[in-house]
Amino acid sequence: MRRLATAFVVVFLAATGSMVAQQELGARSNPLVPEKSAPRIYVGPVVGYNRSLQSSGFQSVAGDVLCPDFTEGTGNGYYFGGSVEYLLGKPRDSKSSLIARVVYEYMPASYTEPGDQLPSLNSDGEVVMSTVEHTADIKYSFLDLEVIYKLNLFNSNFGIVVGPTVGFVMNSERVQQMNLVEPLNATFDPTFCPDCEYTNNGRTVITGRDDIPDHATLRIAVKAGVQYEMPLGRLLLVPCIYYNFGITEVSPSANLRINALQAGFDLRFAL
Repeated sequence: MRRLATAFVVVFLAATGSMVAQQELGARSNPLVPEKSAPRIYVGPVVGYNRSLQSSGFQSVAGDVLCPDFTEGTGNGYYFGGSVEYLLGKPRDSKSSLIARVVYEYMPASYTEPGDQLPSLNSDGEVVMSTVEHTADIKYSFLDLEVIYKLNLFNSNFGIVVGPTVGFVMNSERVQQMNLVEPLNATFDPTFCPDCEYTNNGRTVITGRDDIPDHATLRIAVKAGVQYEMPLGRLLLVPCIYYNFGITEVSPSANLRINALQAGFDLRFAL
């Protein structure tokens, strides 16, 4: 009896599978129910995180030989925008594509360099020697136009991407400061820099505030990275990681160049 039941189940499953296959074949061959073509174009938003990596050579206080040069700065930023992907070859079998993106990029950075001992005033108004540090903060943003080539590897959804980018600079603000580190009860003598702005109860002096003289209006770069496509029907969720390498300097006089590590998501809807 058990063998008979098992045989019946096997025959039933085989017959069911055959019927489903015939129905699918009939639907595909039926001109009234044509097979849906694979999409060639995807569009959608992009969003992600920037780890800004800046290299430079501008001085804490220009023209003062005792002040150090700022050489490396880092910061946390972001990007967002939109993309259009065009599949190359037959869409159903395509493993490569061109991706055009318009992205707003924010790549700030903070710099810190140790300073010397400078005279300051303690809480009794007496002159004391204090330890100072030099800091700079750069807020840099641009509108980026990208053309990216994508190639999926190993017949999988894992792909590599590479391509040029051109960024139109939107903002390039820079603020430079000197801060008293110790003693904790010390403040700057106002006569140290009569024309400077003092903050933090007199423990910080702003030595410069500008939009980076002679900064370029364009930033040309190349980005390369990896991505993974996660199909959700006619929708793709694509996590990606890039390295964004600046080919041109932001400011020749400051030897300022901006690179970034980028991680984010593309959401692509099939048209």
